[in-house]
Amino acid sequence: MNKLPERFYHFRDNTVNEARKVKGHLPVRDMRFLCLLGMVPTTTGEILEIGSFQGKSTIALAKSIEFLNNDQKLYAVDPMILSSVTDPTYQSSLPLYEEFMKNLQEHNVDSIVEFHKMKSEELGKSWNRRLRLLWIDGDHTYLEVKRDFETFLPFLNPGAIVAFHDMLNSFDGPVRVMAEQVLLSDQFGSFGFCGSIGWSQYLANSQETQVYWKEKLKYYKKLHRLVPYVVMNRKIDGLDRYIYKLNRALIPHEEVEPTKWLNEVKIYDKSS
Repeated sequence: MNKLPERFYHFRDNTVNEARKVKGHLPVRDMRFLCLLGMVPTTTGEILEIGSFQGKSTIALAKSIEFLNNDQKLYAVDPMILSSVTDPTYQSSLPLYEEFMKNLQEHNVDSIVEFHKMKSEELGKSWNRRLRLLWIDGDHTYLEVKRDFETFLPFLNPGAIVAFHDMLNSFDGPVRVMAEQVLLSDQFGSFGFCGSIGWSQYLANSQETQVYWKEKLKYYKKLHRLVPYVVMNRKIDGLDRYIYKLNRALIPHEEVEPTKWLNEVKIYDKSS
């Protein structure tokens, strides 16, 4: 049985309490799960965050790396251009990039974060690091999420986790890419949902992923029922909103119990 690191819960809860003070769109349930992904490596490699906004998830992931005490960096990329699909009415006394850097400094993680102020596809042109966690929370339109996923998919180590934010909100990108390119792929194994995060483990071996196929197909069908209501990020109202919420409720996305999650995934080490 896989075990959580010593003092995991203490450090996770302290990290969540600290990061929640920063403006952003990660509720506590989502932050707890993101800290689990950051603090419990399933394989070797780096963490890459696509989409940083004011630094809420950046701080949570950087603190997770600090917890591991392995001198690694958190790599984050965001063009810091607003308004966006997620934040069409963002307002602040500071430009977004300055607000972001101020938050990193105030939470003492600026030395842990290597930030790239550019679009993710630009970073992809020079990227050469292997990944253990790919956190996709940038532009939520379908073409942009698809591009984020496809750009960094070749850098995933076997055992790496891919996680999408706003999976169960009214954006078409995360839900379509999760359904079409993760659940229908023979390269991904275990998967699940926590709040509005959808995640899956990259195994890179079709023989290993066969045991997950029936469950993945079942959830592909569930996710695809949402697509007609969110495609092109159109506003959902009236009867459509009711049907959308009903179909969304059929996808379990409750709080993830860390020890249960740890025994659903495969743990790879340097000798794998």
